[in-house]
Amino acid sequence: MKVSKLILSFVLSVTLFTQVLSAQIASTGAVLGQSTMVSSKEKLVQIISREDVAKRFQELGVDSKAIEARVASMTDEEASTIAHQIDTLPAGADAGASILGAIVLIFIVLLITDILGVTKVFNFTKPIN
Repeated sequence: MKVSKLILSFVLSVTLFTQVLSAQIASTGAVLGQSTMVSSKEKLVQIISREDVAKRFQELGVDSKAIEARVASMTDEEASTIAHQIDTLPAGADAGASILGAIVLIFIVLLITDILGVTKVFNFTKPIN
């Protein structure tokens, strides 16, 4: 029983303290330590002019020129607020990996507890004792 508690506590401690890492392409400016300051309005215009964003606006029936006119009429504070929200909101691409990781973790924990004889969830395992 002490061995099963030890293994279970080790597995849980390892999984609780792991961090999710993400890789990004480093720009030349970031590598050299140079910062390029872009105003919030310019950043919004760059986002609006992207092909996928413009296509989505067309699907919704919104003219891209009207959007550019609205961005131009925004105050600097409004533009910076929207640009900050765009930068900080999650993209949503990691949800599937998180769910899959949780399912795999639960499976491994149940498998270990089945092998140790603590639970009996899977028919294909045989307890150690």
